[in-house]
Formats: sequence, C-alpha cells, structure tokens
Amino acid sequence: MKNKIITLVSAICFMLLLSENIFANVRYLRLAYRDDPSTTIVIGWSNDGTSTNAQVYYGDTDLGTAWDTYPNSHGIDTITSYRNLTNNFSRITGLTPNTIYYFVVKDDQGVSARYSFKTITDNPNDSLKFISGGDSRTGAPLIEPSDCRQRRQSGNMLVARIRPNFISFTGDCVFSENIIQVNQFWSDWFQDWTLTYGPDGRIAPVCVTFGNHEVTDDFRLLFDITNSDNHYALSFGGTLLRFYTLKSDENVSACDNAAQLSWFLDDLQTHTGNANEPFWKFVQYHIPMVPHGYYSPNQPQIDCWANNFQQYKIRLAMEGHTHVTKYTWPIIPSTDAGAEKGFIQDTINGTVYIGEGGWGAPLRTLYSPNGWTRDQGSFDAYQVVFVSKYRTEIKTAQFTNVSSVGQLTDSDPAWSLPSGISVWAPANGSTVVLTNPDVSGIETLHKMALNSRVYPNPATNTINIEFNTFTTDKKATVSIYNGMAKHMSSVAISDMSNTTKVNVSDLKSGAYFIYIKYGNTIDCHKIIITH
Repeated sequence: MKNKIITLVSAICFMLLLSENIFANVRYLRLAYRDDPSTTIVIGWSNDGTSTNAQVYYGDTDLGTAWDTYPNSHGIDTITSYRNLTNNFSRITGLTPNTIYYFVVKDDQGVSARYSFKTITDNPNDSLKFISGGDSRTGAPLIEPSDCRQRRQSGNMLVARIRPNFISFTGDCVFSENIIQVNQFWSDWFQDWTLTYGPDGRIAPVCVTFGNHEVTDDFRLLFDITNSDNHYALSFGGTLLRFYTLKSDENVSACDNAAQLSWFLDDLQTHTGNANEPFWKFVQYHIPMVPHGYYSPNQPQIDCWANNFQQYKIRLAMEGHTHVTKYTWPIIPSTDAGAEKGFIQDTINGTVYIGEGGWGAPLRTLYSPNGWTRDQGSFDAYQVVFVSKYRTEIKTAQFTNVSSVGQLTDSDPAWSLPSGISVWAPANGSTVVLTNPDVSGIETLHKMALNSRVYPNPATNTINIEFNTFTTDKKATVSIYNGMAKHMSSVAISDMSNTTKVNVSDLKSGAYFIYIKYGNTIDCHKIIITH
C-alpha cells in the first residue's frame, strides 16, 4: 500500500509539472544517442514554430522547474522542419557516466516540466536492462484493425513502469504509405511516446532501426541520428556490449548494400580478438532472416549477415516486421542435411534470434514452428533484456492489465521487473538465458598493455600520438570514429618513432574513438573533444 501511495503522489506531482508545458512551447520530448551513451545525450522536442531562444538547463541535482538554478545550459544545435513538425535538438556532451540528470527546457514563452534521464555506466562490471521491440504502426485503413493505437499506448505505458536504461526499437513506427495522413501519424506517435515517461519525469533514450515503413530521412530528421544511411554502432557499459543497428530493406539485397556490409565487417574486426573486444555483441534490424509468419525467408540476409554473426560471436539478434513473437535456440547458417530453412541448432557457436515486432501493429498468423524454434506466439509484447558480462537473460512482457502493473524506481535492483507484469511463459520457460563462455579470455585481452599513447585528453585542436620504444613496427594507420562508429578521418603514420600530431579542430564536441592499427595490433583510445 505504501508503494502505491508513493507512486500515486509522484504521478500527481508530475502531472502538475506537465501542466507548465502550456507556458513553454515544448512538446513531444524524446531522447536519443548520436555519440557515447555514457557521456552524451540528444534531447529532442517539437514546437509549432513560434518558440524563441530555447535552452536546456540541466544538472545532477533535482532543482524542479527553477531553470536559473541549474548549473549547466545548452542551446539548440540543429532544427529540422519535417513531417509538419519543427524539431529541435540539443546535443549535450561532457556528462558523467551512470548519473541521473534533471533538466527543463526554457524558451521566451516559458518553462517546461522537469524531466530526467540517466547516463549509461562505462563500467563493464555493471549491468544493463533494455527493452527490445518494434512495429508500433497503426493499421492500414479499411483492411486492418483500428485498435492498433490503443495497443501501442499500452506498451508505452508499460515502458514507464519497467524503467529501462534504453529502448531498442526494431523499426516501423508508423504506416508511412498513407501519404495523406503520415504527418498526423507521426504526431500521434510522438504524443503516445510521452506515455513512456515515468511518473517522476524519467525518459528512456531510444535507439531506432530503419523499417520497411520508414523513409530514409525519418530518423535523421526526427531523432537526430548521425548516419543518414541508418546503420550505426554504440558501446554500452564500456566494453560490456557492442550494439549494432543495421538497415534491412525489402527491395534491396543485404549483399547489395556494400557500404553497410563493409562498415559492419570493419567494425566487427576492430572489436574482435584484441583489447577492444566486448563481452557481448548484439544486433538489431527490421526484416527477419526466417519469419515465423506471413513472409518468406530472406536468403540474402542469411548469406551476407548470418555467417558473420557466427564468426564474430554475435550472440543475440533482435528482429521485427512479422508482428509475432518468437525465441529461437542458438542457431548458425548451414546447408547440412539436418538444416531447416538455412539454419541448424548450435548451442556453442549459435546466435539466438528474438522478436518479430508486436508493439501494437496488426497481429498475424503463425507458421508451424521450425525445428530450431524455441517458442512462438502471436500477441502484443516486447522483450526485456538483462545484460551482465557473465550472463544475459531475456523475458517477454505482454501488454495485458498494464494499469495493474507496479512502478519501479531507482532504488529497485537493476534486473527487476515491476509487480503484476504479465511475462510470457511458453513451454520452454519464461526466461531465455545466454551464458558467456569467453569472460576470462576477454578479460585477458583487456589487460593487454597498449603500445601507444594519445594526449591530451580532453583535447581541443590537436592530439599527439606516441609509441613505446620497444614497438618494432615502423608504420601505422590512425582512424577516428565518433560514438556511433561513423568514420570521421584517417591519418597514415610513416615513422612510429616520432610523435605524430593530428588535427581534430573540425570535430564537434563529444566522445571519439581513436583506432591505431600497426602490424596485427589494434589499439583503441577514447578521447573527449571540447570546443
């Protein structure tokens, strides 16, 4: 009873704060990443075009809506006019990992409610909890159910109660083919997204995936992701998790997207067998390898992606598109006699595939399960993924009786689920468990001494690169990537015995990763650029 009273009081207080939004021209707040999740955040919002001189005021102490008492402020970095919305993005850098920040948006028209977010830890010994799901689009007019939006709203309200570190969205926000209503669909989607806010104003950042109902510019102009090609990678928890987002396309073979495939392989190689190796590699994309309903297997993706999943130890793949729910056993691509639809079960080397998108979109009929299908169903749900360096657990949260589900707070254990939540309990158990057999080997790689040094850190205009005197190599290549694994520049070093100066004055403030390759070695340095 005490917890219910606290939750009710918190909700009432936050609703009172929300009423202040009528004085500030701020709506549809959403958080995303275009850089290191431990030290940066993108705060986005929309207005009707009349907001002036907007600033984000923030700090690690809750000062309510007293904007002038917050120690930090940041203006708008970019504005887009898209989908009949004026979208403002403030790119906050220099944050402290694993820290709660409180913020308001103030413009000449007033002050918003007070909201908060929590930066991701940079310690791989900590754990994470995130939600993976997608396909929240409303139904196609006249041919599909009309209750999709209400079911999407139920899923959004459940997000607020689960309180994840971030959300992995596997594509298809809205039904964009309806060119007459698509702008309204996006406004409705953002309005419904406010239901994911916690009763105390907590907002979870979202990592978006390109789906077949998105168009190229949707996520760049509505969420400020840095890569217009809609593929990127992020590191969560330092070396805990390397998280890939790939673009899948019904009309273009995965093999034909040469730029994405080259980038993907390069990043996998850079993070395998050296001190950059994470404890886990996960991937999200929209169109499934082998759909469990409605669609046919996607052989080009199996040919061009799945073998790389096996080789580079991607243990979890999150898919969408079909509007059903599934878990597979760990599987690898195979043409052996025992293979089914291009895959065979392999407990040691395999990837577990989950999802297929049920965040409110019209549900579909299931096919008969494959031999390597662990469990499948057709209902509204998404997955909750818990990650530590030793173990990953996956549960499926169903959108039933959401109003009766309890509310988690920051004081609850990291891997908690709220009381009263409906967790799918299929024949093979309610929890998928992945254990990491490589922990000790990866820890050994992390302890390897680097032969290079990069300074100063933070840097403003120039960084210096030096090598230890016992290094026998003579030449090296320096590659600079931003926090989403986008290549920014490269420099060739012809003489490693000298200090090399690299100009970084054209890089925007934020976190960057310096990869130095010489011989068979790749050193990685994380630096902060400030201007």
